[in-house]
Amino acid sequence: MWARWIWALVAVEAAALWTMAWGGSGTPFPAVALWSVAFMAYVLAARCAVPASGAAITRRRIWTAGVVLRAGVFPAAPTLSEDIYRYMWDGWVQRNGVNPYAHPPASPILEGLRTEWWPLINHADVPTIYPPGAQFVFALLAWIGPGWWIFKLGWLAADLVVARLVDRLSRDRSPLPLLLYLLSPLLVVEVAWSGHLDPLGIAPMLGAVALAAGVSIPAWRAGALLGIGASLKFAPIAGLPALARRRGPWAVAAALAAPILLYLPYVGAGSSLFDGLRVYADLWEFNAGLYNVLERLPGHPDLPKWIGAAVVGGVAMRAALHRWPLDRALFWAIGAALLLSPTLHPWYVLWVLPFACLSVSRGWLLLSGTVFLAYAGRDVYLATGVWPEPVWLGWVVHGPPLALLAWDRWRGRHPQGLAGGERVAGSEQTGKRHGGRQPE
Repeated sequence: MWARWIWALVAVEAAALWTMAWGGSGTPFPAVALWSVAFMAYVLAARCAVPASGAAITRRRIWTAGVVLRAGVFPAAPTLSEDIYRYMWDGWVQRNGVNPYAHPPASPILEGLRTEWWPLINHADVPTIYPPGAQFVFALLAWIGPGWWIFKLGWLAADLVVARLVDRLSRDRSPLPLLLYLLSPLLVVEVAWSGHLDPLGIAPMLGAVALAAGVSIPAWRAGALLGIGASLKFAPIAGLPALARRRGPWAVAAALAAPILLYLPYVGAGSSLFDGLRVYADLWEFNAGLYNVLERLPGHPDLPKWIGAAVVGGVAMRAALHRWPLDRALFWAIGAALLLSPTLHPWYVLWVLPFACLSVSRGWLLLSGTVFLAYAGRDVYLATGVWPEPVWLGWVVHGPPLALLAWDRWRGRHPQGLAGGERVAGSEQTGKRHGGRQPE
C-alpha cells in the first residue's frame, strides 16, 4: 500500500515540475502553484517512505525515479536563470584565447566574440566571479561545443555522482536519505532544468567527507578533494579548520594547493582577477534571511557582513576545537553562512542539501522548498528592471524553516556526524544591485 502511494506522489511531482519546465514558468503564476504541488508531493512521498517496507522502496527504484524526473526537464531551455550563459561565455572566450577575468562580456575588446546568446548574459559589465576550477571546466565544455545542453549534461553527471555518494554514506541505514536527495524538486529545477553548476563542487566536497572518515586513507586525498571543491565554488573552505584538526597539516596543504595551482594560468589578469568578486561582495543582496535583521543594527553599513563572517568563522573554529567530523563542520558552517548571507539564491541551498538528506534535517529540507518562492518577483523584474522583495515574502521564505530548525535544536533533534556510520540524529543571476539584478 505504501509503495503505491509513494510512486503515485512521485508521478504528481513529475507532472508539476515537467509542466513548469515546458511552459508553466511564469512567476508567481503558475510556477509557484506548480512548485507547491511538487514540493508537497515530495514531502508526502518521504513521509510514506518511513513505514514502507524495504522491498517497496529499493534503492534501484529510487534511482530510476530520480533519473526519470531529471530526464523530463533536461531538454527544456533554462528560463528562471541565465547563469548558464555566463558559464558558456567564460568557456567561449577561453576557447578563443582570452582570460575570462581580464574583461567583462560587455567590453568592446571582446565585441568580435559575441554570439547569438550573448544578449542573455546578465550584468555583462561585471567580470566573472567563478573560481579557476570552474573556469577550467567551462573551457573544456566550450571546446566540446558552447551549447547549454552540453553544460547541463556536465552538471547533471556531477549531480548523479553526489547522489551516489549520498547512497554510499547512507548504505548502513534506510534508503530515505537517497530518496530525499534524488527526488528533491530543488535539484530537478536548479540543475537538470536551470543548469546551475553547483553539483560540480558539491561532488568533490562530499567525496572529501567520505575519505576523511577513513583513517587508513592518506590525509592529502581528502584535502585535495576539498580544495578541488573550493576551486569550483568557495563554500568548502569552511571545512578547513575541522580538516586540519582531524587529518593534520598535509590535508590542509593539499586543500590549499588545488585552488592556488588552478589560479596560476589566470594571473595575467592582474588586479582584475578578483574584480567580479569584489563587486559581488560589496553591492549585491537578494532574498536575505537573518542578514535583514542584522541590517537594522546601528553602526557601520558593513557591520552585518562582519557579524556574519565572525559567526561563520566561530562555527568553523568550534568544529575544529571539538574535533567535529568534516561533514558536520561543513553542514553547520555552510549553513550558518547561508542563513547570514545578504544573498541567498535558491540554488545556494544545494550546498547543504546532501547533509540535510543524510541527517533528515527537517528545517533545511523545508528551506529547500520555501526558497523557491524568492522567484515570485521575476516577472515584475523582466517588465520593470526592479526585483520586488516585500517583507512578508521574506518571512514566508525564511520564517518556517528557521522556526523548525530552532524547534528541532531545542528538542535535541539536530544533525550529528554522518560519514562512516557515525550517529545520526533525528543570478547568482537573480538579485539586487541598487535595485537591479546581480551577476552570477
